[in-house]
Amino acid sequence: MAYDLLIIGGRVAGASLALLMGRRGYRVLLVDRDGFPSDTLSTHFMAPVAVGALARLGVLADVEAAGFRRLTRTRTAIEDCVLEGPIGPPSTYGLAPRRDVLDATIVQHATRSGVEFRDRTTAEGLITADGRVVGATLRTAGAAAEAVQARVVVGADGKFSPVARWVRAAAYHEVPALRPAYYGYFLGLQPLPEACLEIFYTPGQIGFVFPMQPGVDCLALEVQPDDFHTFQSAPLETFMSRFTRLPGMAARLADVKLEGKLLGTRGVENYFRTPYGPGWALTGDAGYCRDPSTGSGIADSLEQSFLLGDALDAALSGGDWDASLADFQRQRDALLMPTYQATLSYTRGPEAVPESVAWLRSVLSTPGMARTVANALPALMADSQTLPGPMVKRVEAMASAFAEPRVTGPVA
Repeated sequence: MAYDLLIIGGRVAGASLALLMGRRGYRVLLVDRDGFPSDTLSTHFMAPVAVGALARLGVLADVEAAGFRRLTRTRTAIEDCVLEGPIGPPSTYGLAPRRDVLDATIVQHATRSGVEFRDRTTAEGLITADGRVVGATLRTAGAAAEAVQARVVVGADGKFSPVARWVRAAAYHEVPALRPAYYGYFLGLQPLPEACLEIFYTPGQIGFVFPMQPGVDCLALEVQPDDFHTFQSAPLETFMSRFTRLPGMAARLADVKLEGKLLGTRGVENYFRTPYGPGWALTGDAGYCRDPSTGSGIADSLEQSFLLGDALDAALSGGDWDASLADFQRQRDALLMPTYQATLSYTRGPEAVPESVAWLRSVLSTPGMARTVANALPALMADSQTLPGPMVKRVEAMASAFAEPRVTGPVA
């Protein structure tokens, strides 16, 4: 075989897997249909766990060298009520990098580890022998089609994965797309004193502000399915009209300019796919995808790369293929199912009814009562009849991290 691995898709999922396998000494060809560097449809947000994954991958310093602001706080508005707090335990932070920087940085690290990378290269089909995938037909822009052989072909080619379609990867736990989403990169938004993730819940929609580099912010809206045609007729005008009405945003948006175009999607399908078969594997959105509302897509892709890298290393080193890859599937599903369920619960969650907002306003208008409610939270969170189970588990895990003793000296 010409290569140990042919990875189709050079974004975060494919590039991170290529980097990990290249460091292990495998012969890896990584291809992507787009030219690099370039942007791609993305929520951009990386929670502290995703930033930690970049550090484990060894690329965090180079990503941050592009000047992305560290997000240290989360600011949540429920209509006109605003709650703010730390984004994670002490010394942790989030990021919202542009994908042209993030993806290209990981690819650069991969090529330094010996990976061969070809952009503007499309996979036209798989090559099989004796019922096993043994390569793919590739075509680089301006060149003739080429048959490339590999011990394993990995589809990291996104939610509309041709590789998944060609191997007929079975989907399970499927849920149709829930909400359309629109976003754009805006220049000149008046910043808050400390960069933070901002989320706005208002009737019928959710707004997001993701600070990127100084002076550049990603603004996004998740809306109702019926709003899709309204946005299609006048996307930017509708977007700005709605964003301006969010609490405190009118003045901050006074001097903004859109960079490029407003981007949108009718919605994202939710699913797990069987991630392996004879000679092939899937990772990233090709193998697992869910609504972007919880902003965990990049973290999910990175975690899959660590798991799949170990499984492929075991199989390519002489281990049993089916046993190694079945173990990957079990670990992947166990790791990602809580996030999947929490995301569906979050996205399907009911709007805050007027009575609930009235109670929230009452509590927040009375500082002593706000403190009393804070003290009652552990008991409230333990009441599984009141709150969605998947979200409770996630919050309980975070609460344990926040409860750890604070570091008083310099953080290593």
